[in-house]
Amino acid sequence: MIEVYYFDKAKDQIKKSSIDNLSKEINWIRVVDLNEEKINILSKYLDIPNEELRETLEEEERPKISVKKYLEIIYRAPYYIDDELETLPIYFYLFHDKIVTIEKKPLKIIDLISQKMELNKTKFLFKKGLPYFIYYIIDKINDDFLSRIDKIGAKMDIYENFSKKEMTVKDVEKIYDQSVALSFFNQALLANLEVLNTLKKGYFRAIPKKDNSLFEEAYYDVLQIIDTEKIQRESVANLINVHSIITSTRLNEFMKRLTVIALIMAVPTMLSGLYGMNFIHIPFRDHPYGFYITTVMIFIFTYSVYYFLTKRELL
Repeated sequence: MIEVYYFDKAKDQIKKSSIDNLSKEINWIRVVDLNEEKINILSKYLDIPNEELRETLEEEERPKISVKKYLEIIYRAPYYIDDELETLPIYFYLFHDKIVTIEKKPLKIIDLISQKMELNKTKFLFKKGLPYFIYYIIDKINDDFLSRIDKIGAKMDIYENFSKKEMTVKDVEKIYDQSVALSFFNQALLANLEVLNTLKKGYFRAIPKKDNSLFEEAYYDVLQIIDTEKIQRESVANLINVHSIITSTRLNEFMKRLTVIALIMAVPTMLSGLYGMNFIHIPFRDHPYGFYITTVMIFIFTYSVYYFLTKRELL
C-alpha cells in the first residue's frame, strides 16, 4: 500500500494523489508492507537508493538518524494484536517538500492519522511544516507507548490479591509475557531517546531551530515514559518473585504436614509389625484380652506422638 496525501491551499483541503503525480505542495507518502515492487517505485520517484530501501526489509534496524540528500530517521513504535506486544521500526525520509513514512506492518497510530487525513481533520500538519509533521507522529507513538504500559499495569492489578487464591499456570504465563513486552519497550524507548537527543540539538538543516524545542519536549516525554515503564517492570518482576516465594512456602508447608502424618502413622505401623512376627513368646499372646490391650497401647503411643507434635506446633 502506497498512499499519497497533499494539502490544497486554494481549497483549504487535504487531497489524495498518486506517487507518479506528486503535488508541488507538501506531500505525505505513506508506505506499508514494503516489497520489491514498491522499492522500485519509491526509488524511481523519490531518488532513494534501492539498496537502502532493501535494508528495511532485511534488517531490524536500531533507531538512528542519517543525513544524505534527505534526512532519514528510524524510530520504533509499539505494535500489538490482541495481547501480543512487540516494537517495530518506522522509517521517516524528510525532503524539502515531502515526507515519506515506511512501516513493515500497519501501525494503528499511523492508521488513525491516515483516517483523519481522509476526513480533512489534520490540515494543521501541513500548515506547520514537515518537521512538525514528524514531531506529531513521534508524539503519538510516545503516547501509544505510555497507553500500552498503563494497560499492562491495569492487567497486573487483577493479580494484586493473588496470595488469597491459587494462580493458574496461564496466569503466570500472562504475567511473564507482560514482563517480556516491557523489556522490549525499554530497549526501544532507550534507542528512541538517543534519536530525540540528537534531533533536539539542532544539527540538521532540514529542521529549523524553531522546531528544536518540539523534539526537546518529546525527549523529556520519553524520559518520563521510561520511568513509568521501569516502575511497571519492577512491579511485574516483584509479582513473579512473590508468587514464586508463596508457591515454595505452600509446597514446604505441604511437605511438612505430609512428613508429620507419616511420622504419626509410623507408630501403629511399627507396633502392628512387631506383633505380626512369628515368635512364640510375644507379650499378651495368650491373654484373653491381648488384642484389646495391644490396640489400646497402639492408640496411646500414637496419641502421645500426636500430642507432642501439636505442642511443638508442627501440626
